[in-house]
Amino acid sequence: MSIPLVLQTPLQSTSSAFDTFCSIRKAEGASPATIANYRNVILPFLRDYPEFLSHPRESILTYISEPENQWTRFTRIKALRVFSKFLIEENLLNADPTKNIKMSLPGKRPDIPNASDVKEVLKSLKLYSFTDRRLRAVILLALDTGLRRGELCGLKQSDIDADLLAVTVKEEYSKVRKSRLVPMSPQVYREIRAFISLIPKEWRTHWLFPANNGDKLSPSNLGLQLWRATNKAGIDLKMHGLRHLCANEFLRGTGNIALTAQMLGHANIKTTSRFYEHLNFDDLQKAHTKANVASSVLGNKRIRKT
Repeated sequence: MSIPLVLQTPLQSTSSAFDTFCSIRKAEGASPATIANYRNVILPFLRDYPEFLSHPRESILTYISEPENQWTRFTRIKALRVFSKFLIEENLLNADPTKNIKMSLPGKRPDIPNASDVKEVLKSLKLYSFTDRRLRAVILLALDTGLRRGELCGLKQSDIDADLLAVTVKEEYSKVRKSRLVPMSPQVYREIRAFISLIPKEWRTHWLFPANNGDKLSPSNLGLQLWRATNKAGIDLKMHGLRHLCANEFLRGTGNIALTAQMLGHANIKTTSRFYEHLNFDDLQKAHTKANVASSVLGNKRIRKT
């Protein structure tokens, strides 16, 4: 006969449940970044609110109301909603304490750099340096494909398809845990091939953008290198800004938000529309003129003005 669980110390019990929760989410395919976010949000909550299981709703409401930043409040309720659902499934909670707590995703206008700023950063790089040559190749590929920083660092040389002129983003490095194939331009492909030829053969590395010893380059290290280069050039440019610039120009050029979402690897097209809702009437008009759907019915007849 099994002994029923007695919650003598709520903090200790919920902490143990949290470890199980993280293990299950990892098995389900949650990314390391997602697990880290759970730890950053939920562990401080369990530490500061040991009475959580006795007063779950009050504890959660107080916790998510603390920060002034809207994004922080949104992140907290989002993580606690998932954790609460798990606790209900494990019979540690009888009802969802986050029910009817509504918090919409805060508006966020992407910080889109200018193409001229990217050119200045590229011009400032010392091409005799392996680190700078790698950064140049990364910047160009990010600008061409819109890949995330973690996706770029996770690329292997075998992920570059010379015949298709495309790069494969494997699911283990994709934020949404789903692989995708992204086209690349011939110019950027040549830059990538030139960089690969510079990787020392003795490293025996399969990474496309290896660290300076052949190991995998970490996203934080890549971000630091870009910061140093942009700081030296006196330009504010972040890796995610390159992704936004790529998406912005792709969307302007095609007028197709579904294809833009596919290229970016967005799980939901609503995410794409939220981030690029700043496109204006001029963009809409140009896309409308390019599509010119009515011409397929009317033909290219010239319309006489009256």
